[in-house]
Amino acid sequence: MSESQPKNYILLGPPGSGKSTQATILKNKYHLAHIDVGSELRRLAESGTDLGKTIHQVINVKKELVSDGLIGDVVAHILTSLSQDQGVLLDGAPRRISQVDEVEKALADRGRTVEKVIFLDLSEKTAIERISKRFLCQECKAPYIGSWEEIKILGACTVCGGVIGQRPDDTKEGVAKRYAVFVSDTRPVVENYQAQGKLVRIDAELPYEDIAQSIEESL
Repeated sequence: MSESQPKNYILLGPPGSGKSTQATILKNKYHLAHIDVGSELRRLAESGTDLGKTIHQVINVKKELVSDGLIGDVVAHILTSLSQDQGVLLDGAPRRISQVDEVEKALADRGRTVEKVIFLDLSEKTAIERISKRFLCQECKAPYIGSWEEIKILGACTVCGGVIGQRPDDTKEGVAKRYAVFVSDTRPVVENYQAQGKLVRIDAELPYEDIAQSIEESL
């Protein structure tokens, strides 16, 4: 990766596809700035800045989805703090086809273009199998992987003794709903970049090491 021409990537995938794991690998391997839009929205909402106050009103007070324009503003805001010599890995946007222009404009205004879009392709069946086995301590947030039966046998968190539970949207029903949203909202984004010849489709059914190797070979 040339320092004079930093590459900018978008990472897409349904729940359970391993985006967080692969984002960390990509960030470290290629020295990319990882922009997790969801995390940035939450961070800005607590910042007290003008932009943060606007986001806070939308997501915490009105309990509404952030508009496409506001997504573009957030991406633009983050990009202003980065060196032009550093490539970007954008994670969490665009989630809808209507966000594509906003995100690409934010990049273009800073002399950046989308090099490739990495799509971690995972079936709904595997997504449900993976995520429904995810648990965490309600106190210290220590993660656990297993079935409800295994968690019951374990009894309590081995770190702090707290209660081990599951996020409401990590149940089988919750994952199925999230996957359906991905299909209806984000699949059109995938198809858009496929039509442009920028899509890198990766089999996310594989172990994470093989997924990382596939991404490296594709880039």
